Amino acid sequence: MKVEFFSAECRLCERTLDILRDNFPHLEVDVHRASECTDGSCCALAEQYGVRAVPSLVIGGEVALVGLPSPVEIKALARVLQQ
Repeated sequence: MKVEFFSAECRLCERTLDILRDNFPHLEVDVHRASECTDGSCCALAEQYGVRAVPSLVIGGEVALVGLPSPVEIKALARVLQQ
């Protein structure tokens, strides 16, 4: 299952990514950073997935999280990732 993270590289995005890495240390995440998207490919990919805000986590082509995750959202992500 492909896991992707869309980031504007702001404090909130970096904090969210740190929380995800702390809770799921073995999870492989493709990080799409705004500064690395020079050809518009990340924007097109975000649009394809329906990403409308950052930070956003996409799992299996579906937006699974937007913004800083709560403890309840972390537990829900753990269930999704175990599938």
